Amino acid sequence: MIENGNRRKGGRRVSVILLFIDGVGLGEEASHNPWYACPTPHMEGILGGSSLVRRAVGRHSEEAVLLEADASLGVEGLPQSATGQAVIFTGRNAPLAMGKHQSGLPFRRLRNWVQKDNIYLQFQKRGWQATFANSYTREYFDLPTTRRGWISVSTAAIQSAGKELRMLDDLLAGQAVYHDLTRWSLSRMRPEVKEIPPEEAADHLLGLTSGHRLVVHEYFLSDWAGHRKNEEWIRWVTHHYDRFLGALVRNKRKRDVIVLVSDHGNSEDFRIKSHTMNPVPVLVIGKVSPEVVPVNEEERDLTGIVPLLHRLVEDEEKEFDGKKGEFYDG
Repeated sequence: MIENGNRRKGGRRVSVILLFIDGVGLGEEASHNPWYACPTPHMEGILGGSSLVRRAVGRHSEEAVLLEADASLGVEGLPQSATGQAVIFTGRNAPLAMGKHQSGLPFRRLRNWVQKDNIYLQFQKRGWQATFANSYTREYFDLPTTRRGWISVSTAAIQSAGKELRMLDDLLAGQAVYHDLTRWSLSRMRPEVKEIPPEEAADHLLGLTSGHRLVVHEYFLSDWAGHRKNEEWIRWVTHHYDRFLGALVRNKRKRDVIVLVSDHGNSEDFRIKSHTMNPVPVLVIGKVSPEVVPVNEEERDLTGIVPLLHRLVEDEEKEFDGKKGEFYDG
């Protein structure tokens, strides 16, 4: 089991929470966009009354900025999961390096490319601790081998840093978060696992910020529901993820920063089952200087996520060096 400290102790440095949500683009204010049509009161509170749509791009308060990012990265075709996620975790143009957008789970060439250099290795080199919050089951690693394998980009990245993966015992101890937040799917297979509200999952995620400069969570039911155009599921997704995000924003430390990003569009347009060419959201929540998160950049793509994560920690490092240990619960 992975040991974690108590996040409520004073004197801790800033942490960045990277929320990767699969298959959510910035769409229209229309009935075919569940992120507009379904109630998301917490997101709307963050965005000054607006839903997560393209029209909402801009600064909404001192602590909330919504940016848009291009997921196509100059490569023809619809953006896809494997290469899009590889860009988010490495800061490099994976579609260009692979010669095309690649869907689903990564083939060996892309896995190796991710494992050579990624956000975990970069933070490690700078002496900054980073962790992946998602928990795994033993069954995940016992699945039959295919040409692609079953290892996701996020798994390949965290394994390359030699980090211990969070397993079921960590989840039951509140030291991990399941991919669906509530453990609903896992509770159907394992009677010892009880379903929890998304607010409790948020509290568990915040607990991991102690001792870590970066905490990452991956959520992919949004893409799953989008491909199936399952209206019941997308309502479940928007409702529970909104509650999860709301709890994170309410209960995080003031100095901590949340960055929400997606790999490609999909679930924001229920008229089609494929991915979309829509830009993806980059939502930054926390007290961040305009120099660190400039709003007026004309062109922005997914290669900017990793540099942004570095800048968020660097900015606090500079401030901390000037004030030496004055930061506590603020």
